[in-house]
Amino acid sequence: MKTLSFQSKHKILSLALIAALATPVAHAATITADPTAVDEAVQTDGKCSLREAVLSVNTGANVGDCVADVTQAYGTNDTILLPAGTYNLTVTGLDESWTGVNPDFTVVNTPDATKGDLDIMKSVNIVGAGMDTTIIQWDASVADADRDRIFHAYTTASATVNVSIAGVTITGGRTMEEFIADGPDDPASPTVVNTKFYLRRAGGGIAVGPGANVVQIDPGLTGSENSAGRGGSLKPGESDPGGATFSLSLSHMKVTANQAQGDGAGLYTASPMDATNIVISDNISTTNGGGIYDEGDTSMQNSTISGNKAEGGGGIFMTGSTTVNFAGTTFSGNRAIGGGAISSRSGVTTNMINSTISGNLADDVGAGFYSNGPGNLAFVTIANNIASADSPAAGVGINLFPSGAVNVTVKDVLLDANKKGWDPVAEPNGPADPSLLASANCGYTGGASGSLVSGGYNLSSDDSCTTDLNDTTDINNVDPMIGALADNGGPTRTHALLAGSPALGKGNAIAGVTVDQRGITRDATPDIGAYEVPTPPVVPSSSGGGGGCSFNPNASFDPTLLVLLGIAIGGLFIRRRSNNSSQQ
Repeated sequence: MKTLSFQSKHKILSLALIAALATPVAHAATITADPTAVDEAVQTDGKCSLREAVLSVNTGANVGDCVADVTQAYGTNDTILLPAGTYNLTVTGLDESWTGVNPDFTVVNTPDATKGDLDIMKSVNIVGAGMDTTIIQWDASVADADRDRIFHAYTTASATVNVSIAGVTITGGRTMEEFIADGPDDPASPTVVNTKFYLRRAGGGIAVGPGANVVQIDPGLTGSENSAGRGGSLKPGESDPGGATFSLSLSHMKVTANQAQGDGAGLYTASPMDATNIVISDNISTTNGGGIYDEGDTSMQNSTISGNKAEGGGGIFMTGSTTVNFAGTTFSGNRAIGGGAISSRSGVTTNMINSTISGNLADDVGAGFYSNGPGNLAFVTIANNIASADSPAAGVGINLFPSGAVNVTVKDVLLDANKKGWDPVAEPNGPADPSLLASANCGYTGGASGSLVSGGYNLSSDDSCTTDLNDTTDINNVDPMIGALADNGGPTRTHALLAGSPALGKGNAIAGVTVDQRGITRDATPDIGAYEVPTPPVVPSSSGGGGGCSFNPNASFDPTLLVLLGIAIGGLFIRRRSNNSSQQ
């Protein structure tokens, strides 16, 4: 019997999902853009540019050389197909500005896809040929100071805008701040003559929602004190004058090497978001959310957040009154002052399962999971994160800080070699020898002690978690014996459990969780952490020949995941049809 490898199944699944997203629904047009077309708003070179395609969707009529399928009409959920190639943006100009008299400044935001970023004002599916072959970027000839984002979903109309993007890479976006005026003196910093007013815009690669704000900055302050001024988004609870509602769906795509002098260098969203098989990497924000700045209910599956940098939340910064769910996701190599991988604020409930937080840096505190909101972590591996925190109580793998009740529950969680005491000034690229640092898998700042709750069956390599992980099934101060972060099969990197690991068979099953982070079936008595070592099957003895089946643990993929994916895709289109019907 032949078996498909995990990678082959994953590729087939990717193609099926992209094809599903590309399938037009009722009252929708399909446009195919040409990567060789010149980036102009309206041209007559016989080629439909990506910018013209976006304008066609926004206006509901063919623009320039774009022609929709003759059997269809523009509607409420059109599709733009992007064949393999590089789509270079060259048309500069911003559609966000400011007005008012010092110090009463307000943002003027008028979406205009004829210049700068590609403003999306209606529901649309954008479908590329694959993240490795369809690239959307700012042309190298355009200076950083003249660039903009790639996509901005926003409209001042009262409308529902559902955006899905699949099979592309988004790179080279920039949102640079604009100085407005000097502000008043800051009595907290007597050496500073004036504070400064800036127009800041969020989302270096993609922004959903207003994504712009006037902020007052004291240049004499650094770090988390200054980040309170926010980097370019409306504060939670502030009204959006447009009155529109948004949703964002991302799949099989990459957002990489974007920058923002504001929040969310890779991605900023003030809307609900669903993300599957995405990569958010190497994005840099001078404020919060190097990879993602999230202000909406979010679900993320089988994704990688790596190599991003920010002031707060190197991988992701989450705020507002939201629920964020992670499954099968790896955070690695991210860096921030606070929350190297994850920074979660008090209104956010964070749920994480079958995920890995590894090798992230914090120039201050909380290199791994840094939260002052509630959460639930299950079958998670948190390892090799490093912070400079010198507080005796501060944690590195998990650090909680209060603004009320936190109550983060952990079950089947593995914590290993999370260290503090690193000097980022002396060793700016990270410690040369982490083994010399103090171990701090768990901890608190600001008096949040007691807010970490054990659900049982956790393992910590040190005794920093003993006070809270004190269930009789918890294991403390024991080497879990894990391998380096590596490709162990599946869509994301993981830490394998080595032979003889005390985490083997010491976990507790959770209803509905049948596989590990890689998609490998979990045993009835599972292993602790994101990685499962499957029990070898019993092979019947045989005296004769015959075919038989070969066992390949990396080829095993739980069929329930395919069912769940089918349900998710069906739900996506049911929701869209419902939205379409409500607008007709």
